Amino acid sequence: MIRMFPFIRFLLIAAALSGASVYAQRANAAGADLFARHCVACHQADGEGIPGLAPPLVGALKKVAELDQGRTYIAHVLISGMAGTIKTRGGKFTGAMPSQAALSDHELAAIASYVLTTFNASPVVLQPEGFAALRSKPLPPAEVRKLREQVLAQVGGQ
Repeated sequence: MIRMFPFIRFLLIAAALSGASVYAQRANAAGADLFARHCVACHQADGEGIPGLAPPLVGALKKVAELDQGRTYIAHVLISGMAGTIKTRGGKFTGAMPSQAALSDHELAAIASYVLTTFNASPVVLQPEGFAALRSKPLPPAEVRKLREQVLAQVGGQ
C-alpha cells in the first residue's frame, strides 16, 4: 500500500492539472466565440486588423500586458472605447474603437485574455474583477488613447 502512495499522488496531481487545463481551454473557447461575434468585423479573425481603420492585435500587446497600467489600459479600451489617431507596427489608424461595455465583466475578460494568449503569446489572463472595478470609472475615449501613449512610453513604443 505504501508503494501505491506515490502513484496515487501522481494521479491526483495529474487530475488537478488536467482540470486547470480544461478550465483554461473552456475560457479560451469562450473568448474565441466572443471575439468572433464582437471584434472580428474590424480586427479580422487572424487579429491583423484593417489597414487605416482597425489596428492589428497580433504582437501588439504582450509587453503592454506585463504592466499593471497596461492591463488597465486594455480593460479601458474594452469598457470605454478609444478615439483618435494611433500608430502601430508601421501603420497609422484613424477611427474609433466602440465601447464594449454592454458585455459582462466575464465576457470582457474572456475576450481580452483570448487576444493576449492567442495573438500575443502572453501568459497574462485578465480577471473579471478588474473590469468591474474600472467600469465605475470609465474614461472618455480620447483619454484612453492618452493612456495608451503613457503605457507605450513605458514599454518602449510599438
